[in-house]
Amino acid sequence: MGMQSLRLGRSIMGAAVFVGLAISFAGCNPSPEAPKQTDGKKPGSAADAGAKPSAITALKMDDTKVGTGDAVTEGDLLFVRYKGTLADGKVFDSNTDEGKPIFSFTAGPTGTVIDGWKKGVIGMKAGGTRKLSIPWSMAYGEGGTGTIPPKADLFFEIQLIRVMKKGEEMTVTKKDLKPGSGRAVKTGDKVEVNFDGKVIGGDEIEKGKYVFTVGKDEVIPGIDAGIIGMKVGGVRKLTLPPNTAFGPMGREPIVPPNSFVEYELTLLGFK
Repeated sequence: MGMQSLRLGRSIMGAAVFVGLAISFAGCNPSPEAPKQTDGKKPGSAADAGAKPSAITALKMDDTKVGTGDAVTEGDLLFVRYKGTLADGKVFDSNTDEGKPIFSFTAGPTGTVIDGWKKGVIGMKAGGTRKLSIPWSMAYGEGGTGTIPPKADLFFEIQLIRVMKKGEEMTVTKKDLKPGSGRAVKTGDKVEVNFDGKVIGGDEIEKGKYVFTVGKDEVIPGIDAGIIGMKVGGVRKLTLPPNTAFGPMGREPIVPPNSFVEYELTLLGFK
């Protein structure tokens, strides 16, 4: 694939045509969405006749690997891989298989995941792994959903890939691998670059050669901002949060929604 997807990056971020794709992603199905009440009863009410009593009375958290950096707080956007099992060990949902996209959600009460996740990820750090034992009242409640039966306690192993703290939505991280020489790139320059882009934790997006004018919306915002200051012959690695790359909708099937991406740029010259 060529640099075409970079040139389209800004315009696709809000395009209505991609709404349906977001729905399919939200379908790490059944992703840990908010509990659904299908029978009019509230979680925690008396068990139906014949229903198994809950084996878990409170949310349990066990860190099997402690990550690094700032701890997760309410409002952080998290990017995770996970596996969910029932009490009998049956896997009902997972995105750990090769090719499956990383799942993203907001920690805390404003998030759209089940209560066990909203509360269970607080305090984790990037790179860490945590096991959650979630009582049914903090999962899918009395009604269950899909392959999850009513009043089912759930067990998850969550690997926290990345955390985006509040205020970092437009932060482009730059790392110069080779400095280059001559004058530095500025807004308005027409430049030629070699590039190699990939989804962090996922597949390659594109690679090749491209010519564009800096600051003219001919590439995604993170590239426009990240190339400023480079010199001919220089090599720079850019880490771009979703809002500076392909946005909350992504660009299926190449870039899943809300993806962090990474580009390595080599400045070949000015045009």
